[in-house]
Order: sequence, then C-alpha cells, then structure tokens
Amino acid sequence: MTRFTIFLSIVAVMLLGIVAVRVQPVAIAQEATPSADMGPEGGTYDPVSFALGIGVPSPADLFVVRIGLEPGTGFPIEESDPAAGILLVESGTFTVQVNGPVSVTRGASLEEAMAAAESTGDLSAAAEAIAAGEAVTLKAGDAAYVPSNVTGEIRNDGQERAVALTILLGPAEGMMAAATPAP
Repeated sequence: MTRFTIFLSIVAVMLLGIVAVRVQPVAIAQEATPSADMGPEGGTYDPVSFALGIGVPSPADLFVVRIGLEPGTGFPIEESDPAAGILLVESGTFTVQVNGPVSVTRGASLEEAMAAAESTGDLSAAAEAIAAGEAVTLKAGDAAYVPSNVTGEIRNDGQERAVALTILLGPAEGMMAAATPAP
C-alpha cells in the first residue's frame, strides 16, 4: 500500500468518524460533506502539504527540524544525503534549487485545490511540479518536497529572516550516521 493510499485511508476514517458523531436526524447534503478544516471538537484539521508516489526506505528515521536563515544565507544539499523531506515555510521566503524534480504545494490555494481534487479523485493537480535545476521561491504557507540524493541548495534571497519547519525521512540510522564523526 502506498503512503498516499495510507494517508487517504486515515483521512477518510477520521472524516467518517467525525461525520458519524455529528449525524443529525435530518440529512442535509451540505452538512454531510465535511470541510477540510473540520477536526476534533474544539480543533481543526488543516492539510498543509503532501508528496505523491515517493519511495520510502524501510525501516526509516523521521526528523522534524526548524530552520532559520538570515537574508543572503543558505546551505547546500549534498548528493550523498539520503534524506528526503518537506520544507514548510512559516515566515519569510526560501528559494529551493536542486538537480531533481521538486513538488510544491501553495498554502494560499491548497484548500481550494484539495476541494477540486476531492471531486476528481486526483490530488496531483494540487501540486506544482518544478523541473530539475529550476529555482522555486516559497513564501509562508508554501511547502516543497525535496527528494533524496540530489545536489542543490536552499537559501534565503529575501529581505527578512526566513523560518521553515522541515520533515526529513531517511533510512534508519542513515541520516545521523553520516553526521557522526568517526572515533
């Protein structure tokens, strides 16, 4: 089963559970269709990004890192890095440029794109495909999926500090093994 299928299954079960709890004696079509921000009582469920059709190492390590870059700074991505990840921009702007394809979801239009995808069953239209080597600028709410084993860089070409949450996935002990100095 793919990660996307698992994700859709989890979302469907959550939404069906929420709908079941809120079922009213009189069925009204609009009330029976859950919205994207519907969540547990007193909470919300807001999709922020996704990546379709990615290969996942088994077993894998998962890390969540907050990155902050001052204007004019950045860091390289090494081809030897086995981690793939999603960069979710919280503030400022990031420029991502790598020698592999990048998938971008735009925060401002993701909810609309998800609603359109719900009617067609195709989420691929909700993601913007960026060709290998092409630079893409991300602003607050935007996210990019960067594959593993690519070269390139992530930088702040903006005028203010940029902050992003990064979710990294790589082979078990593979990401930290490269960062651990030999005795």
